[in-house]
Amino acid sequence: MKFFITTLAIAILFVSSLQAQDSPAAASENEAPDIPTEVSEPPYSVGDLVVEQGYYLDRGEGETRINLRLVENKFRLYWIDENGLIAEPEAEKAVVRRIGSVRGRNLLSLSPLPEGTGLGAPTLIFPPHTFNLVLHIPEAVDRPELTHGFRYMPSMDVAVDPSTK
Repeated sequence: MKFFITTLAIAILFVSSLQAQDSPAAASENEAPDIPTEVSEPPYSVGDLVVEQGYYLDRGEGETRINLRLVENKFRLYWIDENGLIAEPEAEKAVVRRIGSVRGRNLLSLSPLPEGTGLGAPTLIFPPHTFNLVLHIPEAVDRPELTHGFRYMPSMDVAVDPSTK
């Protein structure tokens, strides 16, 4: 009788452990997150896969990359995660300064986009898109300020589909 009860208890534990492994919660812990394979078009949403375009600033291991691009001839600033997806913005404002002889305004203030996916400036930037830039993101509670200079070239306007790489 003791043998029967012990065997029955082990069988019940074994069956319940199999059911726990088959549950959706256990499956979601073991599976990789769903990464979109289809490239999105502007206006973007958080989690969209976007074409590689513009200038990317790598900030190190475990950090999002900062992407400054021209969308419809307007500056847009996005944060891109390790999967190439748009992440939540890490700042509420930024400034882009065009250095040298430029047509139009040389100092552009970037503010949150209506979609909440990044920052943007309403000013039109007419081609050719060749200029020296300084990107400044002010200090926040959880991160230091960032100032980075680089040269923006017309080749950065060419969109590269990340799914073809």
